[in-house]
Amino acid sequence: MEGNPQTGSIFLVDDDDLVLSSLHALFKLETEYKVSRFNDPRLALDAVNRTPVDVVISDYLMPGTNGVDLLREVKRVQPEAARILLTGFADKENAIRAINEVGLYQYLEKPWDNQGLLLAVRHALEEKSLRRQLTDKVMALDRLLREHQQLAERHGTLEHELEMAGKVQQSLLPERLPEIAGFRFDACYRPCRLLGGDFYDFSVAGEKTVLLVADVSGHGAQAALTSMLLKASFQDAAAAQAPCEILARMNEALHKSLPAGMFVAASCLCLEAGQPAVRLSSAGLPYPFVIRGGGTRLDEIPSQGLPLGLFAGPGLTPYETSDVRLEAGDVMLVASDGLGDVRDGAGVLFQESRLRPSLTELSGLRAGRLLEQLVERATAFGGGQPLLDDITLVAVSRL
Repeated sequence: MEGNPQTGSIFLVDDDDLVLSSLHALFKLETEYKVSRFNDPRLALDAVNRTPVDVVISDYLMPGTNGVDLLREVKRVQPEAARILLTGFADKENAIRAINEVGLYQYLEKPWDNQGLLLAVRHALEEKSLRRQLTDKVMALDRLLREHQQLAERHGTLEHELEMAGKVQQSLLPERLPEIAGFRFDACYRPCRLLGGDFYDFSVAGEKTVLLVADVSGHGAQAALTSMLLKASFQDAAAAQAPCEILARMNEALHKSLPAGMFVAASCLCLEAGQPAVRLSSAGLPYPFVIRGGGTRLDEIPSQGLPLGLFAGPGLTPYETSDVRLEAGDVMLVASDGLGDVRDGAGVLFQESRLRPSLTELSGLRAGRLLEQLVERATAFGGGQPLLDDITLVAVSRL
């Protein structure tokens, strides 16, 4: 194998057949090298042009072409081959000069020392093998760097595309919250990634305003694309009179459109201008809270219903409607499960230990500020770690 210190190939070049035989016998007896011998430098050059070689050992004084000229040509044809020059004492000065001219690995004076020659060849082969390994590693590193650069470029492109997709998704959310007599809306939306699976929207028709808060199962691009589908199905269904009917229509549409295994948890609220009652239907989102009288009482509003898209069929009415009366100063909070599912270092959920106390403590704040503080408290509760789920909060305040 080329460059292998144990099985290297050696070319011996000398016009003296006795010297050639002696060298050939030495290497055959002491090594496993593949040895070729040439008593004519022209034949050696022809072989160098045709056959890879690891080490060329050449005599200096030869008829026609001297050893320096031969090794200079070897350097041109096979620059990685080690070049050793054998000289007589009288040619020592020329040999030293040739070290720089032809890049000699070593020169040895005749008569040579067998062990010294074997050691020189072994070191030359080891050095060549190490250079080859280093070259291979450098080439591999260059390849990895190129691949890394390509991946970085593709990652940058993907990040840019995801950022643009995130902006498109953000554009699906209401640009501004509707104004309705007797009520005020506030909202807070925090996706855990560039693309989120949470969604909220309003539909306003005359005196009636419909609010939808939804959470698509999963994360990333698929959930984001589903949120686009949600907007269309919600706007188509929002003309129904009751929130349970709106959810039922959306369920039928999403059951046909969603991939197997995907579903949407949602809450739907219907309000009418000047009317104190809010009609509520749920499809698997956490129960809404109502902060009563500026914090004097905290009510959780039970509302049952299967997530959208799981089941559908004639006569299936899985959603119920509750009427929740809001008095002046009351605030209803509708949220996806991202807020309550934040965990501390011990794995305790925010909704289990801190959600109710936080709502009570923050109840005196304006609803918009209350939502911001809730998210800050949940983030702090989680140790400041990145969110693992999207957070959507919508507050309905009775004026």
